[in-house]
Order: sequence, then C-alpha cells, then structure tokens
Amino acid sequence: MARFIGIDTSCYTTSVAIFDSQEGIVTEERLLLCVKEGHRGLAQSEMVYQHVRNLPYLFDKIKNEMHSIQGIGVSAFPRRRADSYMPAFLVGKGAAEILTMAYHVPIFYFSHQENHALAAMINAPHLWLQPFYMMHLSGGTQDILSVTWQQNVMNISELMTSIDITAGQLIDRVGVKLGLPFPAGKHLEQLAKNSTFPCIFPVAKIKNAFSFSGVETSIQNTILKQEAAPADIAKGVLVCIAEALKKQLLAYRFEKSRTLIAIGGVMANTYLRNVITEICKEKDLNLLLADNQYSSDNATGNAFGAYMQLKNSNIHIELSLIHI
Repeated sequence: MARFIGIDTSCYTTSVAIFDSQEGIVTEERLLLCVKEGHRGLAQSEMVYQHVRNLPYLFDKIKNEMHSIQGIGVSAFPRRRADSYMPAFLVGKGAAEILTMAYHVPIFYFSHQENHALAAMINAPHLWLQPFYMMHLSGGTQDILSVTWQQNVMNISELMTSIDITAGQLIDRVGVKLGLPFPAGKHLEQLAKNSTFPCIFPVAKIKNAFSFSGVETSIQNTILKQEAAPADIAKGVLVCIAEALKKQLLAYRFEKSRTLIAIGGVMANTYLRNVITEICKEKDLNLLLADNQYSSDNATGNAFGAYMQLKNSNIHIELSLIHI
C-alpha cells in the first residue's frame, strides 16, 4: 500500500486525512474553529492560533494510520492565483513541509478550492486531466468556473461570481440573527425543515452574476419586525438561493454532456443538492457531488490529490503500490 496525508487549515476548520492507494480514505479528522456566540467570524490571527492548537490533537488521533506515507498534499492558499493569500493556510503549509522532511517524501501544494474539487473526484478519478465545470458555494465563495488542465495543475477560469455577498454569507448572517451558531449552515437547514409557509424573498436580476446584499436587507427587516416564524425565514433563504441558481445556470450556455462538480459547504444542504441535480438534468450536464460528509471543509481532497499527482508524475516510488 501507499498512503498520502492531506492537510487543510481553512477559515473555520482544521482538517487532516489519509488516503490509501488500495482502500481510499482510511481516516479523516477535523475540528471547527470556535466562534463566540453571536459573532459572525474570526480575525485571521485567531484562526492561526486555533489551527496551531488543533493540528497536534488531530494528528494524534490519526497517528496509528500514519505509515507507508509516500506524499503530502496541503491547501497552501485559497485560490491558485497571485493575489490569493490568507495567513490561516500557512499553518497547514508549515506542518506539511515539516512532515515532508520527516518522511522524505514529496509535497504537493493545492488551493483550498482545488481541495474541494478533488474531494468530489475521489469518486470519479477519470476526471483527472479532463475539462469540467465547477460550482463553488461556501461561506466566502460563490463562483461558477470552467476548469481545464495544464499538465497536472487545474487551470480555472471564472464564468460567474457574486458582486457582493455569497449565498454562504447570507445563510450565516441570517442564521446568527436568528440565534443560530456560526457557521449556521446545518442549523439553518434543520430549522427550515419545520417551515409551514416559507417566506418569499426577492431574487436579484443581474446577468451572469449573483447578488444577495439586497435580499439580506429584506430578510433582516423581516426578522426585526417579527413578520414571520424563524423556520419560514430559514426556508425562505434556501428557496431564494435556489431561485438565484436556477435563474443564472438555466440561462447560461454550457457545453452539453460536460461534468459539473458542485462543491463547498453550502452544497452539504440536501435541498440545494436536489435543486442543482434538477438544473443539471435540464442543462444536460453530468453532476458530480462530493459525499455529503466531504462537502464542507476537510482534507480528503488534498490527500487524494497528492496520490494522483504522484501517480501521474515522473517521481519514482514503488509503483506496485499505486493503482486505481
């Protein structure tokens, strides 16, 4: 066997994972960063502090599986572009660089966005080096992207984005206002299940772009005036996001029969997963979703990506250990 360690230190989760060339993901651990009640985020310095504290604890939990290591994969930056930088990712990057020296194995740097895509590709390794579309919906990202490859590296170009806040930010801001913990995604989804009469909120009319700042104002006013039950507001938020996705994706001219990978924490929402499934059917796109537990931030994609990079590189290892 050959095993690969994955590390991701994102804005709100510390994650480690191990991918085995024969067994797939053999272990995966993560810790949400602590955000004070009523707050909507953390300063980068606080993220760094919590990641530094969390990583030794997580590695202790997976230590019995840390054998036969042949490579390390890590999220070194949010996106693969020159202006994409967050100190939080340096914690994972530093840990990975220590491990690569200790194990005498190669290190592979990915973006946090690529890590999400790779987590979905665990179930579809044939997409390696194949073009696909990607929809990235998370707390800080709302992108529709086209992905090609340059050698073993994803070449990502933007098709649509948000001009203000993202769907994930809308969920978190409304969730916190409703008294839910941050990040609010799974809590708002649970609350929405109790809805009887979902609120109808406006959807912005902008071509090839998303906008949720206006609807956030409308929702905040609804909460302030106590004009609807919390469950109906929560379901209204999800319906609003769904309608925005339908409006933009159904109008765009995608290349038919191409795969669309839908990633990010927002895509852990069952209602929105069903919506994007129906959109892809109508647009003749092949939808690929990460397993539900791997939609939110985790390190499985980096572990798998390290395996795929090494498998498709000229670096010599015991190739009898590497297969799909």
